[in-house]
Amino acid sequence: MKTLAGIFFIGLLAVTSQAQQTTVQQELPDVAILKISWSKERIPGWENNSFGQSYETYETMRTRIADERLLQDAKNRNDKREVARLERNVKVRDDAALNNKKARETPPPRDGYRYKVSLKNTGAKTIKVIDWDYVFLDPETKNEIARHQFTSEEKIHPGKNKQLEVFILSPPTKTVSAKALDKKERTFFDERVEVARIEYSDGSVWQQP
Repeated sequence: MKTLAGIFFIGLLAVTSQAQQTTVQQELPDVAILKISWSKERIPGWENNSFGQSYETYETMRTRIADERLLQDAKNRNDKREVARLERNVKVRDDAALNNKKARETPPPRDGYRYKVSLKNTGAKTIKVIDWDYVFLDPETKNEIARHQFTSEEKIHPGKNKQLEVFILSPPTKTVSAKALDKKERTFFDERVEVARIEYSDGSVWQQP
């Protein structure tokens, strides 16, 4: 029995050793980071958002509904003079309400942020999908202060370069105000891009250790 147990134990070690060898991953992916950058961009048309808050009061709404009924009654009676008078009144009221609404509800401009990385496929296989993180570090302590995780479905052939970019609403880090970013946006932190995962066109996958 001891002999059989010893053989079983040795066999188990061999299987375990083989399994460990099949899961060993390369330390670095077959990509070279050439350039990274980010920029703040104004979102076009944000000020013209048609879903803004309504500032019509209850009394204003009652007056509007009453005027609409009077106007419809005048039209039913074919009273053209009264129709013209009511339409002028409605137009004056609507123009005033529209101007007041624009003055009060126009939202401030909205910005978004575009993150970019240029890289080169230095391996022998075509890249199909790549997960990459844009990381911001404290320039003094080198501690991580923010990380943005992206997935890009881009085919990158061996030896070829590709620029990946993602546009989101999140700023580089919430610890720095948007106003400050306008002034000295490159002096608040260090930056780097980390490749977290690569899926190749042949179905194989590289995963960050």
